[in-house]
Amino acid sequence: MADISINKEEILSSAISSQPCAQHWWAAALSEAVSGEKPLAVVCDEHEIVLFRDSSGKAVALEDRCPHRRAPLSLGCVKANGLQCPYHGWTFDGSTGACTEIPNLGENERVPARYGALAYKVAEANGFVHVWLGDETPNNQLPANLYQARGTEITGSAVLPIAHDQYLAAMLDGTHALIQFDGIVITDFFLGDARCEGEHLVLDRGAVWKGKLPAPAFVTEHPLIVRTHVPISGGQIQVALLTAEEKPVATLAIASNIGRRGTTAVCWRGFSDTAHVSHAPLRWRLRRALGKPLFEVLTHIDGALIASLLAEPSQELRARRYQQATPLRFAV
Repeated sequence: MADISINKEEILSSAISSQPCAQHWWAAALSEAVSGEKPLAVVCDEHEIVLFRDSSGKAVALEDRCPHRRAPLSLGCVKANGLQCPYHGWTFDGSTGACTEIPNLGENERVPARYGALAYKVAEANGFVHVWLGDETPNNQLPANLYQARGTEITGSAVLPIAHDQYLAAMLDGTHALIQFDGIVITDFFLGDARCEGEHLVLDRGAVWKGKLPAPAFVTEHPLIVRTHVPISGGQIQVALLTAEEKPVATLAIASNIGRRGTTAVCWRGFSDTAHVSHAPLRWRLRRALGKPLFEVLTHIDGALIASLLAEPSQELRARRYQQATPLRFAV
């Protein structure tokens, strides 16, 4: 019998990448990006979806493929009775997916019920449009429930050249490679071990003001904390900048999705809070007083920096995601 060796790391990676994550809500887009004028193409957990608003202003979602000739519906136009395919003009109701119009049918002909597009359940909260991909009855655990804006928001979206599981891992192992806070250095010092809070793994890092680097981290009290919530399932990330007393300075919610061809699609909302920050540089205080952004979500990924990150807290994330994955069976 041939000797067969099994690489545990390959098994673990395969299990995580093939993990079925569909049985929950995904935050797919910013609310303001979804309109009743032009459809929006998004990717959620590798599902190609088109979002738009119906005549009542409600956000709706369909599979981004016409059931007639598989043309992308996102290239079509929004009409009063639904979304019209650009190829042959078939129109589909956004809530049910039912075909409401076929231009070449006669006056006495009806649209067959089987000519429908796949419709997804949609929920909107706290500035995000969510899509339910599962077959089960949706719950009320919307990813954006964690985010409650208390100030002027900064928003954005991008498609990043990094796989989704690697993006989540880097968010834990090296937040500074993906997010920057104005005038602040996120250190490599973890303020305790990663901990599980609900459906997220949470990690605190020490942070210092630029130009005021501390002595060795293990003997220094950091004036600031960067707290990162990374999902065990799904893609809703939350990052908060806190004072040493854990008062919020800035809060950022990032909706991340598994994109096409190994990419990650992200959209985000964030705001500055009102907590008093002692010993802050004058430039930083002026920027805050003027309402300038205190953070930046990086849209250009530094591959060398990502490669240099030590895989430490992300190992805990991988283990917890592995526990949720479908059990693997091997036959020799």
